[in-house]
Amino acid sequence: MFGRYWNDILHDPLSGREEKPRCRGLTMVIDSGVGLRLLEDTLDSAGEWIDFWKFGFGTSYLHPPQLLKAKLALLEQRGVLAYPGGTLFEAAILQGRGEEFLQTVRQLGFRGIEISDGTISLAPDERRHWIRAAKGCGFVVLAETGKKRAGLAMKVEEYARQLEQDLEDGADYVIVEGRESGRNVGFYREDGSIREAELNALLQNLKEADRILWEAPQKQQQEFFLRRLGLRVNLGNIHPADVLALETLRRGLRSDTLRWTFENREQPALAAFGPVQF
Repeated sequence: MFGRYWNDILHDPLSGREEKPRCRGLTMVIDSGVGLRLLEDTLDSAGEWIDFWKFGFGTSYLHPPQLLKAKLALLEQRGVLAYPGGTLFEAAILQGRGEEFLQTVRQLGFRGIEISDGTISLAPDERRHWIRAAKGCGFVVLAETGKKRAGLAMKVEEYARQLEQDLEDGADYVIVEGRESGRNVGFYREDGSIREAELNALLQNLKEADRILWEAPQKQQQEFFLRRLGLRVNLGNIHPADVLALETLRRGLRSDTLRWTFENREQPALAAFGPVQF
């Protein structure tokens, strides 16, 4: 475990962080085209805190075959689940090659897959079909809800309904769209700030906190979800260089979250900062 040499004198100000393998408090990294050496460096410094590695949008399609193979092998060796971005799935569906796409993704060595319709449109029965087909192929399935368009392109009730339906249809995790920028999409305004009223309305309509992954590439967004849902919240689209910074937020080792324990030091129950119950 990283940081063990500090254990004799310090402990996490926010307690309760789980070690791998874990099913909550997950961190998903977005890879927009890093090389093998940068991947290895990232895993050496922060691999203990990375659970999912997403090859963003269609980047895995453009990787030289040997590089893709080497990266997937390294991720598997380090216990990180890799999957291609949902846009590549959507391109395959648009071209009528969905079945072949599933087979190829499996043959390449990916263990996860993302089912989404952020750019295209999938009818509910089509979406259900592809979630179940991916599960039948043995994938860990992540289903994404939301549109890659400016603003809140779906009603809050639609978000809640689709997230719950995807879980019922067999998705292992459901993702709330935030794109790689965290700006002007879904629950994020153009400056990256959060539409809190709408997000709170969504939270009131959800039941399973541990299986929702929030795309939150910006620090202000990560801090919001940690405050609102606890250090065990699942966060995604984290850039490789930001993994350790996010982990310090989760543990109260950064001013923004250390302040919570300082301000509430007379209330030790807050230190565990567990997720809210929907």
